Amino acid sequence: MTANNPTYYSVKGKDELIELPKKRRWDLQNGVQSFRRFAGTKTKIEAKFNELSSAGANAGVDNLDEDIEGQTGRLIARIFDDSGGAESANTEETNAIWELYGNEILKPIESHTDFDGINGDRKREIERAIREAEAITLVGAAEAALAGYLSHQVLDYMIGQYVLRKTTTVSSRSTITLSHTYNYRVITLDSINPPTALLGALSSLQKEDGSMGAWQWLKKPPQIIQIAKTLFKLQYEFWGAERWAEIYGGTWAPVYK
Repeated sequence: MTANNPTYYSVKGKDELIELPKKRRWDLQNGVQSFRRFAGTKTKIEAKFNELSSAGANAGVDNLDEDIEGQTGRLIARIFDDSGGAESANTEETNAIWELYGNEILKPIESHTDFDGINGDRKREIERAIREAEAITLVGAAEAALAGYLSHQVLDYMIGQYVLRKTTTVSSRSTITLSHTYNYRVITLDSINPPTALLGALSSLQKEDGSMGAWQWLKKPPQIIQIAKTLFKLQYEFWGAERWAEIYGGTWAPVYK
């Protein structure tokens, strides 16, 4: 018979399950995590593992690591801390990943800010005259430039716009909730509160005329993605542009006549 047989060992001291002091860790991917650590006999460790694993999401832990050596063992339970928890320092801001993307889009040439001084009716008149090869009297440099582009079939121009994305990873115990207000509305950059140390001075960006100034930011509906049994990603996107139309709460008000 082997020495591993229960008949051939005895427990010196207490044979109860002992919970050791909690440890904490932070990393960029998972934010703040707590570790509950248990030590005890093989039987007690296995029983605790079975108890927590069978409880699933109701156990209050996110993963378990059982380590058995002979007739003793250790159990480590990892917990992803969340905002609002009594012992957590993991706020939404410290657990957020920020990304900034650049999009290239094509817009109708007549929508360029260089032609803001030409109303919609006059733009259609110039466009019709160019298309039909009709004579037209052009007034000012802006009308002459627009007619020049249209006559050479330059119907669009390329412009860059930014997409600012915020992703927060939370567990099923999270007290962080998604915000469904102001979707498809222009909001202030201050309310988005991006980390300027990482993203630069977003408060002053290049405009179509080459000058620098404030952009307008459109909030899109949030998304939630399940990435593990008890882990979720909350994502927000904010689309930046020099100006958004008044129907979105922006400042662009097109004029026909």
